[in-house]
This record gives sequence, structure tokens and C-alpha cells, in this order.
Amino acid sequence: MRVDGILIVDKPEGMTSLEVVRQIKHQFRVKKAGHIGTLDPFATGVLPVVINEGTKLVPFLEEEPKEYEAIMKLGEETTTDDLTGKVLFRESWEHVTPNLVHTVFQKFLGRTQQIPPMFSALKVNGKPLYRLARKGIEVERKEREVEIFDIQVEEIDLPRVRFKVSCSKGTYIRTLGKDIGKRIGCGAHLLRLRRIQSGPFTLRQTISWEKLKSLSKAEDLYPWLISLKEALSCLPEVIGNEWLVGKVRFGKEIMVRDFSLLSLPDFEKGQWLKMTSPEEGLVAILRSEVKGSDIEQATPDLVAFRPVRVFHPSFQRERKLRGEITFDLKEEFHGIGSGEKEGAYRTV
Repeated sequence: MRVDGILIVDKPEGMTSLEVVRQIKHQFRVKKAGHIGTLDPFATGVLPVVINEGTKLVPFLEEEPKEYEAIMKLGEETTTDDLTGKVLFRESWEHVTPNLVHTVFQKFLGRTQQIPPMFSALKVNGKPLYRLARKGIEVERKEREVEIFDIQVEEIDLPRVRFKVSCSKGTYIRTLGKDIGKRIGCGAHLLRLRRIQSGPFTLRQTISWEKLKSLSKAEDLYPWLISLKEALSCLPEVIGNEWLVGKVRFGKEIMVRDFSLLSLPDFEKGQWLKMTSPEEGLVAILRSEVKGSDIEQATPDLVAFRPVRVFHPSFQRERKLRGEITFDLKEEFHGIGSGEKEGAYRTV
């Protein structure tokens, strides 16, 4: 039986994000799968894995905020900005005080510039930086703006500092730790990195790697699967009848005359909405061509919605999943780094 949905894996230390996806594909005979937001091999925590029909959802999912818990060590910089790299230099940290640590951390709050690390999946001339870095080649990288929404020092046990950070997508926490160490004046690298939230997905929703490995059939994943409809909880909902669902499945536009006004939520022109069916769950993602409040005065032949993504469930009957009645899932994202590589999503 084919399963569709989003599986939030608590990625274990020592595996790449791509290895997690490949294991899931092999173990459960999944045709299409992928991950959203790459985690370094040494990092753990929230890794959303999209499966089958869920691969179509990627452009429509919220990817912020990203939240991490990390431990950094002052006094050493490494080639990878974490404990897996070779030490580049050591500096004394004896002059560092807790007050200095707190002061420097708060200077990174808000918008800041980062230079992506060489050990990342960003591409230069079509080649991932990490492949060049493994050959000892370093190339120039452009600074890019990221945003730190919140950053808090949780424990200081010099030379170690434990902290928590909420940030925009594309933020490299290894680079953040390195830059903080430079500002303190002694350098630093990460010892531990754990993602506790990725967009709307949190640790509470994860399945542990040990539990995942103990399962044998695709349907065993149901208790942990997030349905397509649930994953798009932020989008206004249009509930379609059998005739409208059929029309949308053929990619046809929806006219003003096709709708009862009572079934429509508030929406703006150009906004995404989700169409659902009581029998099939998520049917399609629509783009509005008019403002909701203008439909009452619109002509019946005016186009109200255009389907931008249509979903085809593996079965056409109700099935409960933690109180929900549908499943549908997603594709793949390839990369390396504690921040995400933009535009790196692809089918596996």
C-alpha cells in the first residue's frame, strides 16, 4: 500500500539527511521521498521527510522559524566550524567573563550578514562547496543576510556555552558560533547542534530513529504521518463537492458561478487556498484570481480560482489518522550544513 504524508524524523547523530531519506525509501519501498532543511551529520533533531504525493507540497510549506539548541566551545576554530573538523588555531579564553558572553550574543540579534561555510551544499559553478572543501580548495563566497529572531544563552561553563536560537531559513548555526567566537576574541566551534523546530514542525511530532528502524510495513508509519491537509493548516480552506473535485482534478479553472458564497473563507487576490474533500482530504492548491469580498458583485463567468497543484491520493475512501481522514506527502531536499541550502529540493 502506498502512503502519502510528512514524517518528522528525529535525525540521529552520524547520518546525513540524505541517508535518512534513502533508508526510509528502501525500508518502506517508497517511490518518492525527500527532506526539507538539511542537517549536518553531527546534528540531530527535526528533519521533515516528505513522501510520495507530499513531495508536491514543498513550495507551499512554511519554513520559518528554525529553532536550535547548541553547545559551542570557545578558544578553538576548526575547518568545519564544528567538532568534526581539524583545529585551525587555538586562542586563550581565560579573559572571557559571563557578562562578555551575554553582551556579545545579544549583538547578533536581528538581521546580520553571514558568509556560508565551505563545508556546505551551496554550489559554485554547479559544484557543491563541500566537495571543493574536501579537496582543500577554498573559493570566495558572497555574504548573505539572515535574521536571528531570538538568541538566548542558557548555560555558561567556560569554555563551553550552551545557547538556544530562533532564526530564518538559510542561517548556518556553525557560522553563527564561529562569528560569535571571533567577536568574543578567542574563536569557537560547535560541539552539539539539535534542531527543535522547523517551520510548523517540532520535536513533539518526531519519530525516533530507533522506533523507525523497528517498523516493517509502510502502513506502520500511519501514527506518525502528518496529512497534507494538516501540513497546510495555515491556508484558507475551500471544501469541494464531487463535481468541483472532478473539475479541479482535470486542471480546469473554477468560475464564480461554480461556488456557493457560504462555502468560501476570506481571502485576497493572488492568495493560495487549499481545496479539500470530506472523502479524499487535500485535493488541490488553488490561486485566487479575485478578492473574496468582490465575488458577490463579480460576473458568473469570471475565473475565481486556478489550480496550481493537484493531488492524487492512493485510495478514494476515508481513513483515520489521529482523527484526520487523509494522508498525502512530499519529495526531497539534498544538502549539507546546519543551515539549509536554498533551492536544493529535488526528487530522490
